[in-house]
Amino acid sequence: MIKLEITNKQFEVLSKKKLADVVTLFNTVNSLKAEYPDKSSFLDKFLTNETAAVIYHGGSNSGKPRKLILQNIKPDGAFSAFCIDSDSSKSFKLEKVELID
Repeated sequence: MIKLEITNKQFEVLSKKKLADVVTLFNTVNSLKAEYPDKSSFLDKFLTNETAAVIYHGGSNSGKPRKLILQNIKPDGAFSAFCIDSDSSKSFKLEKVELID
């Protein structure tokens, strides 16, 4: 038996996905929250499809604010997101993200 406790907002977003994908996402987010407790509020945004305002300490615009639409995250903390500022999908690393909202 699998039991997930989710908010109404999370249900609205996640109800459109396959159950296996939702369980995998929850497990990944919870595992990463345990490893990176300071990134918890950022990681929660993967469950609600919220836009995230961040400073990314890497890449071609290191240290500059970016608005990201989060897409996918892997157990090692690598994630993909659509960068509104550059109008493209990019890869990022969790340890290089600083949430600014």
